[in-house]
Amino acid sequence: MSLLSILFGNKEKGNGIDYSKTIIDAISCNHEEIKWNNGIMNYYLTEYENGKKNGYTPVIICVDRLLAETIDENNRTENEIIQSRKELLSSDLNYGKSFLKNTLDEQLECLKEYEGDFDIYGSFDDSLDHTNFFTPPHLEENFKGRFILFRIPTTNPWEVFAWIPFGGWNACPDEKDMMAVCKYWYELYGTVPAMISGDTLQMYCPNPVTNNNDALKLAEEQYAFCNDIVDQGVGEINKHASMLIDSSVWYFWWD
Repeated sequence: MSLLSILFGNKEKGNGIDYSKTIIDAISCNHEEIKWNNGIMNYYLTEYENGKKNGYTPVIICVDRLLAETIDENNRTENEIIQSRKELLSSDLNYGKSFLKNTLDEQLECLKEYEGDFDIYGSFDDSLDHTNFFTPPHLEENFKGRFILFRIPTTNPWEVFAWIPFGGWNACPDEKDMMAVCKYWYELYGTVPAMISGDTLQMYCPNPVTNNNDALKLAEEQYAFCNDIVDQGVGEINKHASMLIDSSVWYFWWD
């Protein structure tokens, strides 16, 4: 039984699933329970630097129902998980840029077909806030404050999705496409996956964009990757670009 199960008992269970145990067993690497507080960003940054020296990539996982049930529904044996991981790690991932471009073209074509002259780009807005701290995931009341930091045994941060079964539902890219995009962004910006819940991904970007042109290019790619951050967020790609300038944390949410 996991430490979280001992601490919280059946409050952490639903549909017969022990949430923390399901997540820990699936990811299966060094980990520790942490609490959400004002120091969580500094804690992560310390782990980020330690990981570069010691050969791992830190990722904070929210213990939530959606992620645990997604893992449980896959119903894979330990050998199947290991085999899937090997296949992902041996995949050709040099298609992140083309994946984003093709997806953006498809999304803009759909908008033109269904929305007519609607301008998804809009205008820049310098009054919008930048993001340099993690955003608390929206959690059920019983799950507030339950997080686990995993030290994923890889120095290639995009490879964390070979350990963490995240994506592949609704418009969320599957693990392989997620890895390809994150590899592409890592090579451009040094961006790494940092915090994951059942339907959100937050990435740490040590080299943020600093001007409108670069921000617009990145905002288009992020819209292709996760259109909900615009369509159900600020509403316009240029407004999203405004928020990316000097922002060291990128936030994605899939409905």
